[in-house]
Amino acid sequence: MFLERRAHFTTPRPHVPRRRRRPLWALAVVLLLVTCLGRGVEPPATVVETPGTRSYRLESGNLTRTFLLHIPPSRPRRFGLATSYPVVIVLHGSGANGATIRRMSGMDSIADRARFLVAYPDASTGTLGLGADWNAGECCGAAHDANVDDVAFMRALVRALEREMPVDRRRIYVAGFSDGARMTYHVACALGAQVAAVAVVSGSIVDAGCAPKRPVPLIAFHGTDDDEVPYRDSSYSTASGRAPAAAAGLPPSIVFWATIDHCRTARTTHFAPHVQVTKFAGCEADLLLYTIDGGTHEWPGAAPEGDDPMGEVDASRQAWRFFLGHPLP
Repeated sequence: MFLERRAHFTTPRPHVPRRRRRPLWALAVVLLLVTCLGRGVEPPATVVETPGTRSYRLESGNLTRTFLLHIPPSRPRRFGLATSYPVVIVLHGSGANGATIRRMSGMDSIADRARFLVAYPDASTGTLGLGADWNAGECCGAAHDANVDDVAFMRALVRALEREMPVDRRRIYVAGFSDGARMTYHVACALGAQVAAVAVVSGSIVDAGCAPKRPVPLIAFHGTDDDEVPYRDSSYSTASGRAPAAAAGLPPSIVFWATIDHCRTARTTHFAPHVQVTKFAGCEADLLLYTIDGGTHEWPGAAPEGDDPMGEVDASRQAWRFFLGHPLP
């Protein structure tokens, strides 16, 4: 159950009709509350563990950040007893928000069946609320220019979920699309000790100093005709050592990950008519890449039309299957 805490989760306060008279002690409480708000301290909120999707906010740095949280209809169970929730954090692309990636990924329906929590955080915005994006390292946009600490936001979000909900700390996962995929790489680089595994969709590494504290399992999806984050988009990170020869021609960010994980071999097989899966072996952590021939800048499996090759693999379903096999050691 969510518990009443000191400003970890807050919801908008309901309107309270004015009364004709207030006792002096009530006025003192109001003045104290106003003073606290002026200092950036939120009043506590009581939120129950109720199935569905609701919006929350928390303080991170000097910013108030927001996110959606989806709770499945029932708790996961083991041997007939309720257990803690796994958590999947899904990051949206540039110019979007948590509600956008929630619709795009369809992760709620998977969460309801598999009984895990899904958080959809909102990136910070620039002037006049425009240009929502993540500070994923060396590049780009308003969040980078303002030096927004999105790693701290991810850390605060995980801490808040752990405090407020029965969360399985060995099963915290992050997935992202486009700029959110870049941020997902950044999270894996910076928070590898807390995040069990990650999934990146149409993204590349823009963290020049990427050095995970532990090998992080990674599953990736990328279309060869992506015109926003190209399939062979450069990785800002380089690594000493060599990736398997079979990785030649794959996205540089995947080659980097295979190198730092000391993968020995790679094998590519057909998953669907336009989808190939490259599975790396002999690695310190599992690494999978779904290459979609003719695929564009979309979340695979999200409302495909006709014979769109992006409909031949469901990224959300495959990501969750991957996550299931990769708790923190």
